[in-house]
Amino acid sequence: MKNSLIYKLCFYRFGEVRTRQDQESGFDTVRNAVIGRKNFDLTYFRESYSSMRWLVRIYEVLPLPNRAPKFKVKSTIKAPNTPSNLKVMKRPKF
Repeated sequence: MKNSLIYKLCFYRFGEVRTRQDQESGFDTVRNAVIGRKNFDLTYFRESYSSMRWLVRIYEVLPLPNRAPKFKVKSTIKAPNTPSNLKVMKRPKF
């Protein structure tokens, strides 16, 4: 559970916070316990925004390091609705 993505996104940087003065850092007041892992880094995400009370947290997905930035896949199959495949119908004369 402590290695899951949802745990890491919920408790990222939570070990830095003191919720109560009489408790140690990383104390979860809802569960009334100290969280298991406090110090860890995210490898595929970056924190973009966190509200003041951490109710809203938005993360950004980091680019993949093993993918070339200008890699393009050439498609040899034409889509059926491309302009070159559409037949132009003439209007009937009345």
